[in-house]
Parts: sequence; structure tokens; C-alpha cells
Amino acid sequence: MNTQEIVVKKVKAWLEAEGKAYQWLADELGLSKSMVGHLLSGTRVLQPLYVERIAKLMGTQVVDLLREESGEKGLLTVRLRGTISSRRSKRELDSLLYAIEDYVGLNDQVN
Repeated sequence: MNTQEIVVKKVKAWLEAEGKAYQWLADELGLSKSMVGHLLSGTRVLQPLYVERIAKLMGTQVVDLLREESGEKGLLTVRLRGTISSRRSKRELDSLLYAIEDYVGLNDQVN
């Protein structure tokens, strides 16, 4: 399970336990409900900024949000789909790599 999947799983469980809806989370994050749906379905990358803000909303530490429940520390994995066929694709990949570097940097800071 990659780090985003871990975070999404915990956020969904917390929302359900607290009886809070995607709309509530969207309002708190300043995002649309559909964007929250994309983030929690894994179709959009959960940016480190939102991981921090969600951890604060949940009243937990980022490190606890990123850690697997089993206590086993796995390797960070990232799966990429698609091909680079245009300048736009290259820019999107560069943006994704930048977000990954931020995420890894954040992860290193909390560990």
C-alpha cells in the first residue's frame, strides 16, 4: 500500500467515524466536493499541503496519518500511468515529480 492509499484509508475511516461528509471536508479545505471525491478515490494526488491540513482537522500528527496501522514500515511506492506524448504531458510529469519530492521531503521531516 502506498502512502497516499494509507492516508486516504485513514481519512475515509475518520470521516465515517465522525459522521462527517465529503462536503464538510471540502468546506474545511476550501475545495469542491468533487475534488475531495477525486482525492479520496485516488484519481488525484493528495498534495502535502492537504495532508497537513487534514491531519490538523483530524487532531493528529502528520506522521500518524502517514504511518501504516500494522506498524510495518514499507517502502514508498508510486505508480504512474500513461505516456509522455506532448509538452503538456512533460509539464504534468514534472509537476507530479515536484509534488512527489515535496511529499517525500515532508515524510522525511516527520520521521
